[in-house]
Amino acid sequence: MPTPASLPSEAPKRSRTDAAPVILYFVRHGKAGHHSAAADDDERTLSEAGVAALRSAAPLWRRANLRPDVIISSPLPRALQTAELVRAGIGFPDQPVVDDRLRPGASWGDFARAMVAHPAARRIVFVGHEPDLSDAVCLLTGAAAVRMRKGGIACVEFPGIPDPGAGELAWLLDPDLYDDPSPTPAQLTRVAAYGLCLDDAGRILLCRLAQTDPERGMWTLPGGGVEFGEPPVDAAVRELMEETGLTGEVVSLAGVEPWLRGPVPDGPSDDLHSIQIIYRMRITGGSLRDELDGSTDTAAWFTRAQAMDLPLVDLVRAGLRLLDAG
Repeated sequence: MPTPASLPSEAPKRSRTDAAPVILYFVRHGKAGHHSAAADDDERTLSEAGVAALRSAAPLWRRANLRPDVIISSPLPRALQTAELVRAGIGFPDQPVVDDRLRPGASWGDFARAMVAHPAARRIVFVGHEPDLSDAVCLLTGAAAVRMRKGGIACVEFPGIPDPGAGELAWLLDPDLYDDPSPTPAQLTRVAAYGLCLDDAGRILLCRLAQTDPERGMWTLPGGGVEFGEPPVDAAVRELMEETGLTGEVVSLAGVEPWLRGPVPDGPSDDLHSIQIIYRMRITGGSLRDELDGSTDTAAWFTRAQAMDLPLVDLVRAGLRLLDAG
């Protein structure tokens, strides 16, 4: 992480010559219970409505591509609860980092010090309080005013070092967009195309689902959704290249498998009917590599015995049955 040039002089200094893009997300805690005196303000927790609203926001966070390297939270219970709901909602594997500098009254210098403690992070979520968050966003972007409501998120992007005035307010999510805790699940139909690929040794090509997927950590066939107007055969070839780096061609139709999925707790809130088209494919070139920032995070060849020891989605088992049937 580049050291912010505006960090106060007493903060630790480090030299970095790179200027990779940095994204900072500022999250105000959700709605909390009332307090009767200033003395108990630090102990307040989220209200039931606050928890429900944040849980319902998860699909919107994922569509906004909220994918941090670290989540840093104020130690106050309402902020730490919010940080944990964000973590669960986007499927982030690591627990939030508690930083006492993010208590109410934090300045940009406090946020910057907390950021410097995580030098490898380029996408950071701060969970804190008002007016600290909106003050930081205004300072970093030059905005005259920013209103951070409870549960709201501001995304500020930097071309390099996150200095005051160097940021761009990329988006601001208002909690009115997700404060309905019990929406009626939408019924969606999705068409997807997959490749059933074997190498000369008879090994099968599989991809592991990334942390952003509800079935994260499980192994599937290379493939994915067919884009509007795209022939399924072309989708299978495209997805093979995107997820594995390999080129291929369709040999024949192996089968079609339906798959039904209901709403996922802390995940997608829709009812999904997926039509999965499986093609036998021949590898024609390319070099095997992992997918970056996609629905899968690694790809590999496996023998039948090795594959059966993996956590497999039903699609892979269907593909193996198709192979057995000839």
